[in-house]
Amino acid sequence: MRKTVQKILLVAFGTLTLVVGPFSLARHMISTAHMMALSADRPNYLAHQYPAGRATLTPKLAHLLNKDLHTVNAVPRVFLTRLPEKLPDLKNAQKRKRMFTSVLLPVVLRANELIMADRTRLKVLREKLEEGRPLRESEEDWLAEKSSQYRLKKRHDFQTKDIDILLYRVDVIPPSLALAQAAMESGWGTSYFAQEGNALFGEWVWGDSNGLLPRDRDEGKTHKVKKFDYLIDSVLSYMTNLNRHPSYRELRRRRAELRDLNLPVTGPALAPALVDYSERGASYVSDILSIIHYNDLDKLDSAHLSVQDTDLAR
Repeated sequence: MRKTVQKILLVAFGTLTLVVGPFSLARHMISTAHMMALSADRPNYLAHQYPAGRATLTPKLAHLLNKDLHTVNAVPRVFLTRLPEKLPDLKNAQKRKRMFTSVLLPVVLRANELIMADRTRLKVLREKLEEGRPLRESEEDWLAEKSSQYRLKKRHDFQTKDIDILLYRVDVIPPSLALAQAAMESGWGTSYFAQEGNALFGEWVWGDSNGLLPRDRDEGKTHKVKKFDYLIDSVLSYMTNLNRHPSYRELRRRRAELRDLNLPVTGPALAPALVDYSERGASYVSDILSIIHYNDLDKLDSAHLSVQDTDLAR
């Protein structure tokens, strides 16, 4: 990072403008780097306190909070570790949605960046094989690691067809879909699981796995709700689940078809493939689509993280 961690960046998107009130959000911002979320070649800002000596909004920050950014797609690189504790106490539903979206969107975009970095490397290795050049041991090891992550049987002697299978699975999840499902599963960040364990998507674990015990778990059930140390870990786990679980083959097929046709991969286009995400089936899909459309989340599918530093301490 090119600057000391002494910044706060707050994102506004027109009707999704973030309102932070007395700035209690600052208490929930990270003070140390989570390396999975960061990369040395890009500016990544870890917001954990307000600019030194500033008790009130700076003019530049105040301007950003009030600016209509509906047509601006560059999102500041701010990755919070947790959701704000004040979310469940916000009586105004619109403000609650705005804060939730502003906190989670950068994390979702960063998770997709990490996936795209893997896709880029896969394509490089595929090209190397096509040219008849052997893979280095470290490259074979990396492919074996990705195969394990995405539950493919291949572990050595990779061919172009093996990389094609990985490329079919290693792909992004549209922000609108991730945000809508997180909103649905966590009550816009107000649920006990979201607040206590960064559990945004209701993933289950069994056995001795580290998780949160559901308060209303049916008798005879043994599952827990998977918890995470960081929001980005929750998002990455959710995306990996969609990219490898047999229940979401149709989602992956739809996404690959859109890519083949050079069409944008959007939340509304993939949502119908989530009938098996919930026992509610088609009703669940209908609710996800309603959340996307009612809150204009589909407009965020073209958003991306900023590259340049934005100094809000001025």
